[in-house]
Amino acid sequence: MAGSYNHAVNDEGKLRSPRHMTIATETQGDAYETIQEMYGMIWLLAKGNYRDVEFARKNYLVGIFVSPGIEGANVRYDDE
Repeated sequence: MAGSYNHAVNDEGKLRSPRHMTIATETQGDAYETIQEMYGMIWLLAKGNYRDVEFARKNYLVGIFVSPGIEGANVRYDDE
């Protein structure tokens, strides 16, 4: 698999910047494989519970807030 979660995050666990993400996922196939891996991770962590996945979708900014962050971002997403 050319695309993976590790292509989407840096060594500190931060989501890569759009520029670095496009370098890491060179093709649409790589990008799809990265998304596919993350999709599987989401459903595994939610233990197959649709309501948990939908709750996370609606509240993803909270997830970003508690994450290591986004590479190169100077603002926290709770300030928006």
